Amino acid sequence: MTKNVENDRKSGKIICILIIILITLSYFLYIHYCNQLIFTSEEYLSSKPGWLKKESIPMKWPQPIILFWNTYYGENFLKYWSINNITEQCPYKCHYTDDRNLERNATVLFFHIRDKVDPLPKQRSPYQLYTFFVIESPPHTWNWGRYFPRNFFNITMTYRSDSDVNVPYDMFEGYDKEDVKNGRINLDEIWTEKEIDSKIDKKEKLTLQFVSNCKTNSKREKYIEELKKYTEITQMGGCVGKNDCGRECEDKLIDSHFFYLAFENSVCDEYLSEKFWRIKSLIVPVVLSRKIFKNETIPKNSFIAADDFSTPKELIEYLKTVAADKKLYRSYFNWTKKFKRTKYAKEFWNPNCKLCTSLQPFCDLCKLAHTNKKELRINNIYAFWDGGGKCLHGYAENVLLN
Repeated sequence: MTKNVENDRKSGKIICILIIILITLSYFLYIHYCNQLIFTSEEYLSSKPGWLKKESIPMKWPQPIILFWNTYYGENFLKYWSINNITEQCPYKCHYTDDRNLERNATVLFFHIRDKVDPLPKQRSPYQLYTFFVIESPPHTWNWGRYFPRNFFNITMTYRSDSDVNVPYDMFEGYDKEDVKNGRINLDEIWTEKEIDSKIDKKEKLTLQFVSNCKTNSKREKYIEELKKYTEITQMGGCVGKNDCGRECEDKLIDSHFFYLAFENSVCDEYLSEKFWRIKSLIVPVVLSRKIFKNETIPKNSFIAADDFSTPKELIEYLKTVAADKKLYRSYFNWTKKFKRTKYAKEFWNPNCKLCTSLQPFCDLCKLAHTNKKELRINNIYAFWDGGGKCLHGYAENVLLN
């Protein structure tokens, strides 16, 4: 009897040990599986935005935590940017949160420089990525941001292409005949000749501008005053006391005008805000400087630049010539033959937009959280942002009107 009991105990111990070994082995196999290369299929890519590339993806487990430390112009970051939509679209998986209690475990801490950061994080791991995020130009960046130590950040996330994560206001996404033939894009992503002609035929007035800030770093207001000597400009926005123009109103004004004065508040390399990207509403943008365009995907003949002309009068004369010649005006929309109508701008950040790719930067950030294997550091964020921004202060007054 005693021997049977002892044998049963031994058998029980062996079974327990085997179960523990089996559980341990299963756990490590699971972790190994989660960290294997995951391959996105061509079928998956064909139904998703173009920024999901077919490539092998090393994944970490558990999912890296991306902690949004402060707000976005006072708004909740997760809600404003519809961050939860990333989980379905992005092949990388991260846990996005604004819960500061997860500070110690976060892989990425995210700071919007235009909003107050109070308090600063209490602890810091050398492998945590402190992210400098801003989509404004350098002259309009430093609000609370000046209080950060110059070596506080590890990575940058801005509109500039030399940032660790690029956040453009918008972009052109190309396609070719093979994409259409093979069904890689939908027909509603392509501009039609009939649609373009219909838009052009509705245009009657020469120039349009939506303007909120009256006094700017670029001194665009000085150039506008000179332009008004030679043509009438339709202006809307806070600067001219006309704030009652909603989205429908804007669309109607764009449809009825030939040119949009996309004069930025700052003239800085690569700084192209929603002003320029109204081009996707089929209006020709007029910019202050051609020199700030570094993105080679933007066709040179898709916009008009003030610095190509000796005087404001010369610019207006050219605009009138183009508006009077439908064939010439239409040539500024040749870009529609090779770029999709995909929209990326803020007003399209919603779960129902099938043509949007505006969550790409946060997918790129998640990828960095998965793949980073070394300590990253920016020695002087002010030198990077202020010096690297290459802004031309007072450009309209000092260069165009000088």
